Amino acid sequence: MRLSRKTVASAMAIRTWKPRKGLLPTSTPTATATPSRLGLACSRLTDSICSRRGLRSARSFPRHLDEAEDGGDTTGPLGFMRRASSLGGSGCKGKPVHRRGALAARLVVDGRGAIGQEPCSVMVQSPQRSCDQAGACAVIPVFNHGRTVGAVVRGALEHASTVLVCDDGSTDGSGDEAEKAGAIVLRQPTNQGKGAALRRLLEEAGRRGFRYAIALDADGQHLPEDLPKVAAATREDPGSLVIGARDLIAAGAPSSSEFGRKFSNFWVWFEAGARVDDSQSGFRAYPLPETLKLRTLNRRYDFEVEILLQAAWAGLPLRSVPIGVIYPKDRISHFRPFLDNARISLLNTLTCLRLLLPLPLAPRLRGLPHQPGLSLFRLRRWAWLGGEGPVWRTLAAIAGILPVLLMSSPWWLVLAAFACALAGLGAVPALASAWAFQSLRGRGLAPLPSAGIVVGALLALGVYEAMTRPRAPSRWTGQSRGGVLGHWFFYQVTRVFGISAAYWALYPVAFYFVLGARTARNASMQFLDRAIGPARGFRRFARTYQHILTFARTLVDRALLATRGPSVFRVEEIGLDYIRNAAAEGRGGILLTAHMGNWDVAGGLLRGGRGGDVNLAIVAFQGEQERIARYVKKAHGPGPRVIAVGGDEMLSSLEMIRALREGTLLAIQGDRSVDRHVARVPFLGREASFPVGPFMLAAVSGAPLIATFSIQLGPATYRFFAQPPLRLRFERGRDRDTQLREWVEQYVRQLESLAREFPYQWFNFYDFWDAGPTLPVKSAKPPAAS
Repeated sequence: MRLSRKTVASAMAIRTWKPRKGLLPTSTPTATATPSRLGLACSRLTDSICSRRGLRSARSFPRHLDEAEDGGDTTGPLGFMRRASSLGGSGCKGKPVHRRGALAARLVVDGRGAIGQEPCSVMVQSPQRSCDQAGACAVIPVFNHGRTVGAVVRGALEHASTVLVCDDGSTDGSGDEAEKAGAIVLRQPTNQGKGAALRRLLEEAGRRGFRYAIALDADGQHLPEDLPKVAAATREDPGSLVIGARDLIAAGAPSSSEFGRKFSNFWVWFEAGARVDDSQSGFRAYPLPETLKLRTLNRRYDFEVEILLQAAWAGLPLRSVPIGVIYPKDRISHFRPFLDNARISLLNTLTCLRLLLPLPLAPRLRGLPHQPGLSLFRLRRWAWLGGEGPVWRTLAAIAGILPVLLMSSPWWLVLAAFACALAGLGAVPALASAWAFQSLRGRGLAPLPSAGIVVGALLALGVYEAMTRPRAPSRWTGQSRGGVLGHWFFYQVTRVFGISAAYWALYPVAFYFVLGARTARNASMQFLDRAIGPARGFRRFARTYQHILTFARTLVDRALLATRGPSVFRVEEIGLDYIRNAAAEGRGGILLTAHMGNWDVAGGLLRGGRGGDVNLAIVAFQGEQERIARYVKKAHGPGPRVIAVGGDEMLSSLEMIRALREGTLLAIQGDRSVDRHVARVPFLGREASFPVGPFMLAAVSGAPLIATFSIQLGPATYRFFAQPPLRLRFERGRDRDTQLREWVEQYVRQLESLAREFPYQWFNFYDFWDAGPTLPVKSAKPPAAS
């Protein structure tokens, strides 16, 4: 469905809305209407779109009137603002860029407030590249492929902002060609092999803070157009190693290549228990934090097989996606059939011998499911060591003790160990249990206590394995553990027994969550290692307990605010006048918040009179927050207005713009993204995703942006401070994504400084660095109209 020119003109009214003189970006066309009349245009747009609930996709609301076939990424709340801003942005004043009849209309407002339009060309903003959205760069090892590497680099740059090339001792100027094409070139003086070049590229990509490195060959057989497919697979399954499965038959590859691939696939399955479609493909996406922990010895083509085995042994998922491939007649290959096949055969032979011994194969990065199977790895894994966890270890201990307790012949113990190997309980745990039981009996201990000690020890080992088992990188989903029940509990304790009792009740509750909430515990340990420094053993556990205990205190303070009001809090105020002034102007503002301290209490204090007459609305993710908000409203009266995001994205953006027009202060999270419009910037030594939506909204609307933080200093004691307001606007002639990134980096530097100063008040209990955009959680009921 296409929008009429009248609706497009109304959309441009949002872009040209002027809260006061001097706040608009310099690229904004001039409008002479009063704010109320322009606000009327915004209302017309809202009513028009709300009456057409089918207009939800980017194609239903294009940036210009003929973008139905354009591939611009304009979805989500930020996408709507991109569309609105580009309709009235620099494209109508700067040098026009014509793309498939990119025609729009320039807004004209006469003295009576009537809105008209005149044709003009608009400048189309390029969408974020697919690899950048996945936090990935492209890496290309090259050795004497000067004729093709330039074209491969240029093709990869269409989908990735960063392309790293390792010139592995080339003598034909391959590195220079790659550098001319726009790649960052690493040079090795002599040829050390494809594996050595790949390893160096992966280390460099990890040093630059990328989450993934997508490798492709320099000889031209891989198509850079397939990079979006591989990048999309990394976002769907974070932490997996993605392999591009080539269509050899369609490419006309020789039959020997198809046979060699099947033969190699078999050995990968037999030695690692993982089924892959193309173990010989060099088009892969390597998860850098995990891959760099794997120990590899080979440096040439056998590296690509070894890294697959190591990844499977470590528990990383191996995922395949179909890709195209080209086999030109003049293709140059440096694969030496006899020598390189001999190296791979030697690797397979040594691997099979290694699998026969009960020795560790690779660092455990993920949990291994209980799948005995018929591969040598599965048989070895479950036959020798058995399943992990309290159930498996307890059964193995009982199986080892019973033959010693009931039978006198040692052959019964051998049979029991063999049975444990077949059942997946593990021969080693069973034999160790039998030896420990006999040792205790030899020291004069009775049979029952001896059995209890052995079974208890194996049970404790299983509990430890279950608690420390690595899991896949988690992402925030909007769901909260505890939810309404936790809020109800602390409300009741605070109301009936008082503040002290509520604080004392936190200690066992926090201990329970440290033991039971594995994702939160691992996330806390990861963050504290970066913010404070590495720790081990009991000290690491104690730091995590203090971290979760600090978070639990915020629940008591929320209950205290709801039951006793803001008067019981001691607050140190810094910069609160910035918020008061923004509220007094009545033209809206954006309060950029973060999950540092307790902003819920700060918002309550603002509404309670400390901030003056503040009209506050909170932009929150549509999910568990809705059920909690309904409970709080029912038990303690209405709270602040909530604008839900994560559902109908276009209407959420319209509601935020309308709220600003009404003079509302919007509290928006600056450390969690609800769509894929993010900027990956360094945070505590590694790149993480931060939303650009609040900064885009501030630049488009002209509303002041104020960074606010609320730090807990003690029981019912807070320091609430606000930074001076920022007046953001896009500079003409500069790339908007670059400007957005600069604004995000400025905010993240403040956030990082606070995180180091108050590490125990960082309350993002999920894998912050590896997590993707929030997974949408559909609400059972639509948000109530305000």
